Amino acid sequence: MGLKNIHLLFIAMAVTLSAAFGAWCVWMFGAEGRWGYLVGGATSFAAALGLVGYGSWFLNMRKGIPNS
Repeated sequence: MGLKNIHLLFIAMAVTLSAAFGAWCVWMFGAEGRWGYLVGGATSFAAALGLVGYGSWFLNMRKGIPNS
């Protein structure tokens, strides 16, 4: 497994973790009603979307680069 594939794996893991944390924050907002949880959830979902965009950009950038 090359360095580029490991980078993609870490991006996928970061997206998963960020989305899971966002879901937990939204669930905690429903349970406790504190607005900080909702802000944390929205921020985590925004980070997950940003990471998906970065992953897409990275895939397009590396199309012409051989796997090493």
